[in-house]
Amino acid sequence: MKGRDVVLGVLMKKKMSGYDIKLVFEDVFSHFFDGSFGMIYPTLRQLEKEGKIKKEIVAQEDKPNKKLYSITEEGVKEFHQYLETNVEKDILCSDFLMRMYFGEYKNLLEIRKWIEEEIVRKEKNIEDLRTKYSTWQKGLTFAQEICLDVGISQYQSQVITLKEKLAQLDLLEESVMKKN
Repeated sequence: MKGRDVVLGVLMKKKMSGYDIKLVFEDVFSHFFDGSFGMIYPTLRQLEKEGKIKKEIVAQEDKPNKKLYSITEEGVKEFHQYLETNVEKDILCSDFLMRMYFGEYKNLLEIRKWIEEEIVRKEKNIEDLRTKYSTWQKGLTFAQEICLDVGISQYQSQVITLKEKLAQLDLLEESVMKKN
């Protein structure tokens, strides 16, 4: 999946400004896709150049003009072609897991701190997704509901595992203290 596929998908619903698209990336897609202004605006320019989207300038009082983007028939065609491709393997990128992998170079107190902080982050993510779920519930499609449910389940599973590892770390620390 490329950023352009996601931008085209977002524009399938309605006309949006680049800023509005960014808000969708931050709010709706936050647990499974990372998109920044640095990706969104160049993608919008490229898609417009290719005729996949069109831009409409809307005058605003006491504000800069607003650029609204809408998808063209060519863009709809490309988006549907994307949906027909094979689903790609997920790519996980986790600073926490990378630090855990290299944790042998840190002491157990630092590892404990990382795990406890990660549990707090994951629990916050769960709460955020549950809030979104209750806010959006009436407007969600079945497929969109799956996205939220999978996100909540993944975070819950990670919290359970991390709490189990904290309990194991307690035993490890006790063992080290007995040896000293």
